[in-house]
Amino acid sequence: MSSPDFSPVTVIGGGIAGATSAIALSRHGFPVTLIDEQPAAGGQIFRAPSPYARQTVRPNHEFSGGDALRQKLAASPVDVRFSTRVWGLSPTLTLDLIGPDGIDQLPPSTVVVANGATERFLPFQGWTTPRLTGLAGASILMRNGGTLPGQTVVVAGSGPLLFSVAHQVLELGGKVAAIVDAGHRSDWLRLGAMLSLDPARLTQATSWMLRLRKAGIPIHHRAHISAAQETETGLLLTVSEIDHPERRHVYAADAAAGGYGLKPSTLITRTAGVQHRHDPVGGYLEPVTDVAGRTSRSDLYVTGDAAGIRGMALARLRGLITAQPIAQDRGVISPQTYETLTRAPLRQLRRLEAVSRRMLPLMNAGSAIPAHLQDETIVCRCERVKAATLRSAVEAGAEDLNQLKAWTRCGMGPCQGRMCEDSARGLLTAACGNTPEEAGSFTARMPFFPLPLTAVTGTFAYSDIPLPKAAPL
Repeated sequence: MSSPDFSPVTVIGGGIAGATSAIALSRHGFPVTLIDEQPAAGGQIFRAPSPYARQTVRPNHEFSGGDALRQKLAASPVDVRFSTRVWGLSPTLTLDLIGPDGIDQLPPSTVVVANGATERFLPFQGWTTPRLTGLAGASILMRNGGTLPGQTVVVAGSGPLLFSVAHQVLELGGKVAAIVDAGHRSDWLRLGAMLSLDPARLTQATSWMLRLRKAGIPIHHRAHISAAQETETGLLLTVSEIDHPERRHVYAADAAAGGYGLKPSTLITRTAGVQHRHDPVGGYLEPVTDVAGRTSRSDLYVTGDAAGIRGMALARLRGLITAQPIAQDRGVISPQTYETLTRAPLRQLRRLEAVSRRMLPLMNAGSAIPAHLQDETIVCRCERVKAATLRSAVEAGAEDLNQLKAWTRCGMGPCQGRMCEDSARGLLTAACGNTPEEAGSFTARMPFFPLPLTAVTGTFAYSDIPLPKAAPL
């Protein structure tokens, strides 16, 4: 029998899943390094609130849960590198980092990717206007900063975060002018029936809806913001019905928050070359994993929302479960111990996953919107590429996203397509009839985000650069 392999493990992402996995791995005896771009663990859900938010936001389970997670992590032997981002990696999984001390590298190790999700935002005429923010951004601003995005807000998009943000606006004393939901009302009713499997979510959802109904907020289902215009006092927002575009409503507001669900962050996993697939229910690309987070690479595992959107209820369970196959695959625990450690979490995960999967169509309810974008609508914010330009490229023969990218520069900006990829794919598939799988994804490039030149070159004076003497004439 071979000796146990206690070689290092690196966890990318300090949210619920990543921190839980790191702590569990350290308990098995692995030297663990946790990398997180935030100054403290918790991810988006358990993000550490500001001192002001602790005074202005009503105490909740997210505050207490985040504090408990950070305490557990601090008490563990995990080597944590906060305010540090992964900007590249080699085929052998050498990680390129940038942090408070500049550029650094971590040598190859087993990697657990737990870098969460990215918000999906679909454009409309005037969406680059100031005072518009994503649902996730608005939630962070309120929950962790204790600050409203505006005194009167229109909340638009799809998925549970839509109603969460509306509730947060009311909690901080703001007014919600309207809730604009891309989903069907009947879909929410069917979800409500399934929430009996998850009493905590059912209680929370019931509380939100009672509060929103009591406030008398108009709720438009199967609708979206189709145009935004800046005025002297704020915003004028046009709301159109998805199935009947001629039916419109206009609202005045100080700000608007919008978002169409979440999608896994896949830049790292795509660069690492692991197998991916398109989830037709969620409408996003996700790495192919087994229930424990194993991928097509034996040295790379994925957990949490990075493996597919399942939400907070499953994050801790997924992080805990992912630690166990690493220990088993390394000979640290036996198959019998693995089964014992995973039996109860897997049973609970399978029960709750039925609810999470039911939420995915609600998050993907806006999938038809990109096909109907006005020609003058900017799709790629970084490169200012309009819908008309993309349609012209499709008419000229572009059949996948990378052709579209090469011909129009859509997706070549600093965000690397994180904002525009879904809209470009929706427009492409509608125009040429390709499936999302045939349309593909933008090729992942390093660095994953813009780097300051000084981080790469260091600081220097031109006078210190040695210059050769001129050649004799």
